[in-house]
Amino acid sequence: MIKALYSDSITLHLIDEDNLADVCILFQGYPDSRDMLQELLRHYLPQYEIGKRTNYGFYVLLDDQLAGMTLLTVDSWPERIGSTGADMFAHMRGRGVAPRSKPHLFYLAFELLGLNRVTTGCLISNESSKRSIEKTAGFQFEGITRESGINEEGEFEDEYIYAILKRDWRTLYDTSQIQINE
Repeated sequence: MIKALYSDSITLHLIDEDNLADVCILFQGYPDSRDMLQELLRHYLPQYEIGKRTNYGFYVLLDDQLAGMTLLTVDSWPERIGSTGADMFAHMRGRGVAPRSKPHLFYLAFELLGLNRVTTGCLISNESSKRSIEKTAGFQFEGITRESGINEEGEFEDEYIYAILKRDWRTLYDTSQIQINE
């Protein structure tokens, strides 16, 4: 299995049981380290279903600088559906890291895992996430799910939903740009 994916000065390093302690150390020393480590432990650890990995969490480097994390989750192997998300350190936001890391995840989803659809979303109030998603080529707005997320105040909130299909990915992305480290 892959250990890292590289393209466009961004490297995604797969988080697994063997490197988790080192990743936790790597995430120390930033003003938002505590929050990022909580997200790491809550959402980015490997998960398996019937012997197949379903959660692919990565820590992200922009050049050699730690930027945050990004994730591909296989929501259904039979339907070949996945979803993606990202969490960036506060000092790295606004640099385009999240949208520029999506081609890596799309390559994993469509080329390596054989998925057909990848979704993402954000709370209606999260304008920066919405802008980031809309900068990602291929994601199409599909609608709003009512009260499907919980905001920082602990209240239910509507979410925007976006998706990309394998056929769209094939026409938009050059797979030769992705380098794999196994």
